Amino acid sequence: MFWVALRCSKKMKVSMRQLLKKYLSLSTRNKLRAYQPAFTFHKTSYSQCGEDLIAAFVLDLIHGSRPKTYLDVGANHPFHLSNTALFYAKGGAGILVEPDPHLAKLLRSKRPRDRVLQNGVHFSGEAQADFFVMDSPTLNTFSRQEMERYVTMGHKLNKTLPVDLKNINDILEIAGELDFMNLDVEGLDKAILGMIDWKKYRPTCLCVETLTYEAQQEPKKLNEIIEFMLAQDYILYADTFINSIFVDHQKWLQHWNKL
Repeated sequence: MFWVALRCSKKMKVSMRQLLKKYLSLSTRNKLRAYQPAFTFHKTSYSQCGEDLIAAFVLDLIHGSRPKTYLDVGANHPFHLSNTALFYAKGGAGILVEPDPHLAKLLRSKRPRDRVLQNGVHFSGEAQADFFVMDSPTLNTFSRQEMERYVTMGHKLNKTLPVDLKNINDILEIAGELDFMNLDVEGLDKAILGMIDWKKYRPTCLCVETLTYEAQQEPKKLNEIIEFMLAQDYILYADTFINSIFVDHQKWLQHWNKL
């Protein structure tokens, strides 16, 4: 009955783990693990390849277990393949940038603590740009070149929408100090990263898509994005091949220097 009750409540599971850690020695807890059901070791991920679990681990290491702040540029769906949904589920809150009206409405409905900006992000200095809505929402893009490439692969362009653009630094100013930033804008990631004032805005951890989408040939790794982030004094903490996860080098060193 104890394990059944524990399974029924996430809050109970967390509080019980904290109590066991507080009152039982490490050796005793290690012995108890032999009797724990498999579900007690389960971890939930919303990301494509577990990127949220990797980011959550390093952020808990640096900042502790408090709720995290985040910025998600190209948020798309509230939960499907989301790199910020796990932080939201753990009590965090942040800003979601999503130009698709349908997805922006869904984000506001399903993640009410978050602030949703129904905009795109500047990539050419213009105030407005065409947004290409594809048959697969994860491929929606402002890049005409990417849109045309997707069409040649067999995807369908559903509609084209004029969308207002915001400067990424203005969005970062609104967001304030960030623990995590996710960037997934289908072909324009490098251009947007290049516009950020890295001396002023330093998210502790960033997740950036660094792989081209391909349906008929081997995808290409975008090493120029990795090299750019290294030049901004970030370390490549992890790479799932699809996404690269970076950590601010100075915050990483500060954590270890405190020990």
